[in-house]
Amino acid sequence: MNFISKYNLMRRISISFFVILFLFSCTHHLTVREVNTKNISVDAQVGPLDSLLESMVKPYRDSIKNDMSSLVAVSATPFIKGKPESKLTNLVSDILLNFGSKYCKDQNTGFKPDVAFVNYGGLRASLPQGQITVEQIFELMPFENEIVLIKISGESFELMADQIAASGGEGVAGMKLGIKNGKVSNLTVGGKKTDRTATYWLVTNDYIADGGDQMDMFSNPVERINTKMKIRDVIIQSMNELYKKNGIISVIEDGRIYNEQ
Repeated sequence: MNFISKYNLMRRISISFFVILFLFSCTHHLTVREVNTKNISVDAQVGPLDSLLESMVKPYRDSIKNDMSSLVAVSATPFIKGKPESKLTNLVSDILLNFGSKYCKDQNTGFKPDVAFVNYGGLRASLPQGQITVEQIFELMPFENEIVLIKISGESFELMADQIAASGGEGVAGMKLGIKNGKVSNLTVGGKKTDRTATYWLVTNDYIADGGDQMDMFSNPVERINTKMKIRDVIIQSMNELYKKNGIISVIEDGRIYNEQ
């Protein structure tokens, strides 16, 4: 290759490099608003096992399997999510509200949360009647979401209620919501009518607090506290403590979200 050919080659490479840099510099900043996942089983049918690799992995896999099979609690009935409310959404939202109250007391925040919100789509599996294991809690909550407390205006709170009504229901605790024709017909917090001029502390997950699932009204709160506690860990600990204290766990549907004719 002569000098001119080499020069032309280098020139084309340089131009391509700067074009790539230009394209990347013009790329818009994107925000993840929703994540969809599915489990893909990996077993011996996929391909032959490597005996050396298997001998290295087996102790860790056996240890994890033992941990995942640990008993968390025993339930009186299956916990299945549904709308406008359900035993599963009530269970998880109650756990979040109780955790938020205890966290605020331990941290001497001077307040306790008013309401807990659990997004319906974030609950990825049901829990069975009878024995509930760590593995089943992981299936219920496979994401690494953390618990967040946010202080929002009364106006934002009512916008949240509008969104819940439009979707037909979500997981909530500490509030009561009536829905008629997809709109809010009644809304109370702690037994009192909401006040647009007041503020409310909400316990939820970081995905929702960042505005996920069309909850844009949460993305710019008056105040925010990141607990750095994973929801999954709190569910496991709370259910286990409840089981050890009271025995078989039972949850009711108490009309916290209801449809009006």
